[in-house]
Amino acid sequence: MSDTTTLPSSVSAARTGQANETGKLLWLLPLHALVWTLAAWLSRSNLDTPGDMVENYVWGIEWQAGYAKHPPLFAWITAAWFRVFPHTDIAYFALSSLNAMTGLFGIVALAGRFVPRRLALLAGVAMAVSPLYSNLAIKFNANSVLLSIWPWTAYFFVRYMQTRGWRSALALGVFAAAAVLGKYFSVVLLAALAFATLARPAWRARLLDWRTLLVAVAFAAALAPHVHWLVVNHFPTFAYADKRTGGSIGAALGRFGIYTLAQIGYLAASFVAMLLVVRNRRGEAAKLMAASVVKPSLHPDLWWLTLGPLFAVGLIACAARTQMASVWGMAQWFAVAPLWLAVLHRAGIAIVPARAVRVLGCYWLIVLAATATIGYLGARHNSDEAAEPRAELAAAAQNLWNQRYGHDVPAVAGSAHEAQSVAFYSRGQTQYWNMGEPETTPWLRLAGLDRHGALFVCRAGDVRCIVQAHWISGEQPEPIAVHKHAWGQELAPRDYVFFVVAPDR
Repeated sequence: MSDTTTLPSSVSAARTGQANETGKLLWLLPLHALVWTLAAWLSRSNLDTPGDMVENYVWGIEWQAGYAKHPPLFAWITAAWFRVFPHTDIAYFALSSLNAMTGLFGIVALAGRFVPRRLALLAGVAMAVSPLYSNLAIKFNANSVLLSIWPWTAYFFVRYMQTRGWRSALALGVFAAAAVLGKYFSVVLLAALAFATLARPAWRARLLDWRTLLVAVAFAAALAPHVHWLVVNHFPTFAYADKRTGGSIGAALGRFGIYTLAQIGYLAASFVAMLLVVRNRRGEAAKLMAASVVKPSLHPDLWWLTLGPLFAVGLIACAARTQMASVWGMAQWFAVAPLWLAVLHRAGIAIVPARAVRVLGCYWLIVLAATATIGYLGARHNSDEAAEPRAELAAAAQNLWNQRYGHDVPAVAGSAHEAQSVAFYSRGQTQYWNMGEPETTPWLRLAGLDRHGALFVCRAGDVRCIVQAHWISGEQPEPIAVHKHAWGQELAPRDYVFFVVAPDR
């Protein structure tokens, strides 16, 4: 009798212990986001050299249903974030890290549909150490925003397929639309989910369920404002995307091969991290994880979710002869760590969740040491990335305008990265105008610049900008030199030219 009464209490105690352990380990992903926010701040003296992040901001604050290059979601997110947080680099890096963390929790949720919850967190831990969810994710743009959306879209897809719930159907439709609003590349995700639906008999049966209509309705409703914007503006984003196509089928196949090899490199650290949380039989675990990617029979559901995006990329890229970049697919591996976990769990290979603390702890120490070294050496050697004084240029521009007119710069134009930086590092009152392609910034007109005033900012060596700014403004150039301090050092000054269009009095 004592045996029968003792067993339930021991089982209950074990479950309680597992729940407590899972709760404690959940803090690993927020800590990971904090570490990468700090790491980005240590290693980078500016947001990003190509200027994507300041471009996100100047688009987003205008709250359009679409923009010249991309659909609007990532710009909206940026604008909403900086309605609350200060216009600083570290606040932007925090947004990037939060975006990646949201995706990692989506991967955990997806894994939880196939493995016990106490193990599911390890899928997020494994992907956290990949460059996809760490240093590449720090540049928040149209590619990295998908890191947070694709895993949750896949999660609601699986939940709908498993439960047929109407709430899951609506959520799937909304998240699928959000993915497209992030970047049109998300047709890859939609194609992958279609492949998975058709390949799995139980999922294929859902196509005849009336709730599937809810998916389509929610998708169409969420996407409708952007579609209307596309029609009214004659599909400008499609024209931009078309610039990345062209060439021979042979060249497209070659690019796809390079793209695929890059994906393997991106996943190498995650593969190792998963092995480190295996108690023993690591050789067998490594073989099983590698086999799971090429043998659908080991876990058909997750196999299609893992490989479906790669198949879709190959088909679309080769058909359109697209000039692909490897980072385009950075969000596509949301299911690979859940797949590895599921096949290891099925094979009875013991996994120790507590080891994730040591794995991530060692990883964080390496990351912080490496990024601090990179930042220091960049300042020491006065590298272009370290020495370019974008925030300091913005401060100089705003100080000049405030001294003369008593308020912030109302509008800025000129060399793209510099002008957009002046807008970003302002207090939210400065708009950006593209003087080379004014149709891409329809929220401002030349007449408005003359009435309210504007500042044209050009790099000293940007002759085209200087000539155009002088012609448009009719003003004389005002040269200025700006430098920055980093790591206790004064870096070499950079030369710029201002053209000041005074506001009407």
